[in-house]
Amino acid sequence: MNNTSARAVMQYTEQAGITAAPDELLVMLLNAEIKNIRIAINAIKNKKIPDAHTRLIKAQDIIDELIMSLDMNYEISKDLMTLYCFIKEKLVEANIKKDADILEQLVPMVTELRDTWAQASKIVRAKQKVV
Repeated sequence: MNNTSARAVMQYTEQAGITAAPDELLVMLLNAEIKNIRIAINAIKNKKIPDAHTRLIKAQDIIDELIMSLDMNYEISKDLMTLYCFIKEKLVEANIKKDADILEQLVPMVTELRDTWAQASKIVRAKQKVV
């Protein structure tokens, strides 16, 4: 996500009265990623190529933001980098080819990633309440 997109997410959370922790922001970004991919799939199927392109660029920007936010001091960050780069590569390929099938393969992957982060966040928050 470029600086403008990142600012837009932050402004949205502020205007919505949401104080999002980093883990919540991550889940929000992955929700936006899934939404953009799904809209791009429909746009490709309906031959709305400019709309598909716009949504795929937004999806790529989100992945770029996730890549830039990785703290490479943690071992898991290397695995996430590999995953994020794979997703971005597939987004670019789908955009070039305007191939909805490639995108349909990404939806469950990104959904599982989002669900994993959401679950991890719940676990951490539950442990914080105990302490």
